[in-house]
Amino acid sequence: MPYPAPDGTQLIEHLGAGATFDVALVRLGGPPPGPTLVCKRLVPGVLHEHAGRAAMVREAKVLSLVRHPALPALVRVGADRHGPFLLESRREGTSLRDVLEGWRGRGRPPPPSLITHVVRTAIETLAELQEIEDAGGPIRFVHGDLGPDHVLMGPLGDIGLVDLGAARFRGMDPDLETADRGTVPFVAPEIARGESPPTQRGDVYSMAATLVSFATGASLTRAREQAAALVEISESGLCLEPLSVADALSPGQRRALARALDRDPERRVGTARALLDAFDAAAPRAEGGAESAR
Repeated sequence: MPYPAPDGTQLIEHLGAGATFDVALVRLGGPPPGPTLVCKRLVPGVLHEHAGRAAMVREAKVLSLVRHPALPALVRVGADRHGPFLLESRREGTSLRDVLEGWRGRGRPPPPSLITHVVRTAIETLAELQEIEDAGGPIRFVHGDLGPDHVLMGPLGDIGLVDLGAARFRGMDPDLETADRGTVPFVAPEIARGESPPTQRGDVYSMAATLVSFATGASLTRAREQAAALVEISESGLCLEPLSVADALSPGQRRALARALDRDPERRVGTARALLDAFDAAAPRAEGGAESAR
């Protein structure tokens, strides 16, 4: 059966289905033709499950609360005979996984300047999102499932975040709380074990893990199976030896990322802003900069 585009839209391309959402590109009808949008429906396996419906409501709600260039914009929430759907703006960009694979296809790693830019910009973007407020105070935005497939590099080097079905936010209805555990090995161990719901501190861990993976091009665990990888990150932590020789980053910047990946959440930095401050404080100074400033 072809992807059921909602009334008033035309199917452009079916992008594929994940564990929760079946996603396609659609165009609003005309004339003239409208913009290209992302349509999200629930996959059949979760269509009538509480967890699936909760994920859809969370994504719609967080996109209505948190308006930022890094996130898609919510266009419409609806339902038809195929079930509920979301229409969102298309967030242009390439996932960090695909960026890294593209450079591997050229037979070399990303340039150091690109690595530094992506790492810093991604941390800064998360810091901005964590600090968004409205009339009621801090929204307390949590993405909940950051990883190299959900962090995009835009055409101008900007960073975007997509797939917010595991999001959390201030005032969320307790009925929307489900056992979201992120993606191993990027999820914080305490969240993966079900000891904590997704948190801002967990997002900092996941973003740091994503960026270390991008900066080094190396696996974060020696284990390949998910269950074994979870045991590894819980008992011995991520494999950070490749980070120690990631020359695109200064020693201090590498230490800042490693601290954000401590197994003990109490020893990690609590916010993306704190990680950004530590990262910037460790940036190498231009040679002769101090002299020329005098």
